Amino acid sequence: MPDILRKPTPIAKIYEALSAVADGRVELCGSDSKAIVTSSARTKRYTVMISERLYTSNDNATYWQHYAGYPVIAVLIEQGRIALPPGSRPLLEHFRNINWKQLNTDNRNHYDKAVSQFLSTTGHAEEIKKLVKNIYDQANSLPFAVKGNRKLIVKVPDEEE
Repeated sequence: MPDILRKPTPIAKIYEALSAVADGRVELCGSDSKAIVTSSARTKRYTVMISERLYTSNDNATYWQHYAGYPVIAVLIEQGRIALPPGSRPLLEHFRNINWKQLNTDNRNHYDKAVSQFLSTTGHAEEIKKLVKNIYDQANSLPFAVKGNRKLIVKVPDEEE
């Protein structure tokens, strides 16, 4: 398996993952091969399956778009594969009880607008953006693959490129 076989996770999905962690909506099952993540509206439960360096999930982003959706990122944080920076735990309080489904719907699924709306309510926007960027960088540099429902076409550059 190549080191990375996935698209980069959009930064907006990191906010959703941090909310799942802050709310305690990530349940690592008895084995290291499965986790359940409850949605922010608490109407859906996503199953994340883990096999060595391969993660699968039935959330739309992972399943259809071939990037690690927020349930996978939340599991990686809970597993300790993505580390919260020292002193950042208090910032998680700002992520509690955020209904991202509603926020995204209100913003017609313009995720950056939903994030901006969220940040405007916190009073700690710059610190939160730094935390999210740190998590984003870690997530997108970790060597793991995601398996979606369709083939991921990876363009291999020509030798001349």
